[in-house]
Amino acid sequence: MYRRRLRALDAATEHYVQDRDLTDDTRGLLVRAQRAQSTIIGSQVHRLDLIDRQRNEVVLPVQVWEIASARREYSRLSGSTAADSSSAEVVALQAVRRQALRVSRDGVEQRIVALEEYAAQVCEADLRYRELQQIQRLVEGNDDALDLLARTAADALAVAEIEAMSKEAAIVAKTFSSALDRASAAAVIALPTRATA
Repeated sequence: MYRRRLRALDAATEHYVQDRDLTDDTRGLLVRAQRAQSTIIGSQVHRLDLIDRQRNEVVLPVQVWEIASARREYSRLSGSTAADSSSAEVVALQAVRRQALRVSRDGVEQRIVALEEYAAQVCEADLRYRELQQIQRLVEGNDDALDLLARTAADALAVAEIEAMSKEAAIVAKTFSSALDRASAAAVIALPTRATA
């Protein structure tokens, strides 16, 4: 039973990539790809299916898996270098191998850059979607703002009306002051006459 489990584990090694299987530089590339995938899958436009959610959920894991497995193979091949030799054939084969590794690395780098650009576009779409939601909330609140503006216009009319009433009250107060002054003057004139009588 133990041997069966070991065989099953050995057979499964083609279905996962361990950290120890990668060189430092290839590990960094894989992290970038995983980060781009997480950004896309975690976006609001993805969750709301405003971008092709089904395709993302199928294609992105495949892309990251292909990057991981290619980086694992790259790490394995770059770690197994032939001993130095003065043989022209060995030197030529090593040059071909280094060139193949460089081409492989460049191809994966381009794929990762494409994933990162897609993630950046998704982030931009998320930002624009949030802005659109804010604008829609503001537009929906326009009726309240118009009511408030109408009340503000009514306030201006009320101020004008109150100022007119205040002017009327001032005129009445001035009239009463004039009448009071005349009454006081008349009272002063009338009082000494009574005193002499």
